[in-house]
Amino acid sequence: MKSRIGRSKEFTAFRSEVPRQKCNVEGKDWTYFQFGPTKMAPLICLHGTSGTAETFFCQVMTLGSKGYHVIAAQWPDYWDHGKWVDGFYKFLATINIKKCHLLGVSLGGFMALHFAGRYPDRVQSLILCNSFVDTRPFHQPSAWSTMLGYMPEFYLKKYILDSFPKGNLPGPHADAVDFVVEQLETLTRKDLGSRLSLNCLPSSVAKYIKSIKEKHPMTILDTVDDVVLPEIMRERLYKAFPNAKQAYIKSGGDFPFLSSHMEVSMHIQVHLRGIEVFPGGVDAKEYAKKSGIEIKEEKAQKKKEAVKKVVKKAVKKVLTEKEKEALRRKKEEELRRKEEEERKAKEEKLKRDAEKRKRREAGNRILAGLVDKSDEDADNLFKDKSKKHQEKEGALFVEDTGDAETGEADPFS
Repeated sequence: MKSRIGRSKEFTAFRSEVPRQKCNVEGKDWTYFQFGPTKMAPLICLHGTSGTAETFFCQVMTLGSKGYHVIAAQWPDYWDHGKWVDGFYKFLATINIKKCHLLGVSLGGFMALHFAGRYPDRVQSLILCNSFVDTRPFHQPSAWSTMLGYMPEFYLKKYILDSFPKGNLPGPHADAVDFVVEQLETLTRKDLGSRLSLNCLPSSVAKYIKSIKEKHPMTILDTVDDVVLPEIMRERLYKAFPNAKQAYIKSGGDFPFLSSHMEVSMHIQVHLRGIEVFPGGVDAKEYAKKSGIEIKEEKAQKKKEAVKKVVKKAVKKVLTEKEKEALRRKKEEELRRKEEEERKAKEEKLKRDAEKRKRREAGNRILAGLVDKSDEDADNLFKDKSKKHQEKEGALFVEDTGDAETGEADPFS
């Protein structure tokens, strides 16, 4: 019976719309699914030890329908890392891919690092999920690694299945595991043995780390819940690429590209847009016009203009403050001048009043002196005249007891 994902409408639509293609490289068949506009550099998805190209059907359909060029590739049997890198290089050359972005899951991420180290000009960016930088924890005795090519298929499948998560899993996680187990059944003994050989042979990308950090933007995509990959291998990856962007999924298990495929696709889009890779292969400005998204250059330009405005406003404010200070000083000078004029006017008025008062007092004194002298002279003159008159005519008033003619008494006497 097929798994729930295997019989889902989404997987059925994928198989009906996207053809399975094969590319022969030196007698070995690479299987791949390709979707989206081919004029832009593709995102190539590389599976892990137990995966196939079909396990990336969600990313192929989701990102391809949005206008991204996506290729899910499945490699044939390569028994050492150097041969795998050479085979992948020839595969890209055969399908006419000059540059690409790589999404590697587990072993696929480790092989992507090998390829980016050997051919840095062919890789534009990297996305790693549950991946590692060396195979030290997986080392097996050399005899065991040699025997992988002769072991029966059922034993190899059992060896891989024993590493799968056990117990009660959340619905999406259980569905993802069932689908991967279903895909594992399609692999041959050579496929299984070669992948285990790549996992267990001593190998490291330490010599490529410096060049990869300098030349390739990277996003490390991991889940927060428990996974089969040892924690020490995760820590080594983070330590090797401390400047890589980190994207976390709260719950995704060992196969988040299936159980939490929408979040994985979203993080992939964020990664691509961060390096200005937009749907349809359009440039940043054209895509920005269509979607209304601000690109880095426009943001920088707007920021620059905003800074200019702030500086201009600050300069204007400074000039205004200077003008205000000059106006304040001018008003203070006018006020002091006005107060000085008022003070001088008041002093002049007081001076004039004092002079008037002095003149008035002097005049009064003159007048007072003239009046006294005239009164004294008048009195003296009156006295002299009275004396002379009295002497001449006698007393000024003579008592008369009656009328001389009538002989009546004077009524006023």
